[in-house]
Amino acid sequence: MRRFGGRGAMVRLLTMMGGALCLTLTATWSGMMLAAFLFGLGYGPQGPVGMTLVTQSAQLENRGFFLAIRHSAVPLAASLIGRVLPPFMLLAGWHAGVLSVAGILALAAIFALLAGPLYAVESTPARSGLTLTQRFRELLVVPKPLRFLWSIGMVFALTQTAVTTFSYIYLLEFAGLSAIAAGIFASNLHATALIGRPLLGWLTDRTGSATGVLAMIALTTVVAMIALVQVGPETPVWWLIPLAVACGISGQCWNSVFVTAMSFRVAAGDLAELNGRAFAFLSLGWMASPPIVWGLIEVSGAYTVPLLGLAALNGVAALVLLLRAR
Repeated sequence: MRRFGGRGAMVRLLTMMGGALCLTLTATWSGMMLAAFLFGLGYGPQGPVGMTLVTQSAQLENRGFFLAIRHSAVPLAASLIGRVLPPFMLLAGWHAGVLSVAGILALAAIFALLAGPLYAVESTPARSGLTLTQRFRELLVVPKPLRFLWSIGMVFALTQTAVTTFSYIYLLEFAGLSAIAAGIFASNLHATALIGRPLLGWLTDRTGSATGVLAMIALTTVVAMIALVQVGPETPVWWLIPLAVACGISGQCWNSVFVTAMSFRVAAGDLAELNGRAFAFLSLGWMASPPIVWGLIEVSGAYTVPLLGLAALNGVAALVLLLRAR
């Protein structure tokens, strides 16, 4: 973003994502793996770019709410594409599906290109006199004022993948739900984020305590994980609705509150870089969660150990957050 600015960065990232998606048209294993790698390179940075643009544009008293609105676009898009794309691909073929999504990315890149003022980013110049190795080492170090917050964010990152993915698999494999019932649960989980993210963003602004709201999310995770392992074939269908809401809050609603908390601890000119560094750090949690959860499932032979382990981890996080908020 220092080199190309907000607009230049976004245009390049969207173009990379669209081009990577087109590589799947080769229908080869190597093509798919290369597409996934390049798409990730494009997808990863655009989130922090968007967060930085919203943070520096929103007024302080409404920052949490507008960041939450920005994050709500993700579950909204997931909900829309999940309902529209599969029927379209069955009708027109999977090639048409790939090209249609690549076309949407191309339109987004054109919009970013034409809407230059919207993508103006305040950024301090990089420190001079550092070698490439020194600069790379500096980027990997967690800033001391942010170590506590980033550590808590790692707990939420580990939880997010487990809650949003493994809850669905658990309901299919161990709870004996039908694919339709489990699918509705997953849909309700994501739909909760559409309401939960703006609501918690508003709550963050009104209370002035992002730390306190994060503690509430962690406590919700404790309740959700304990309730989830109780679900079985005899569980009433209506009980899955509040459970999906709880899982949606615990797995999907923490990101914007986390960014809000960090924005008050970072100088405006450093926000773009530190947003990127923060979510690169949190990506370790998103990547580590699947092998950790699967490993615990294989060793224990059940989902109870990893799910209750997440409950315990979030319980500790909630306690520490509440103590820091006092």
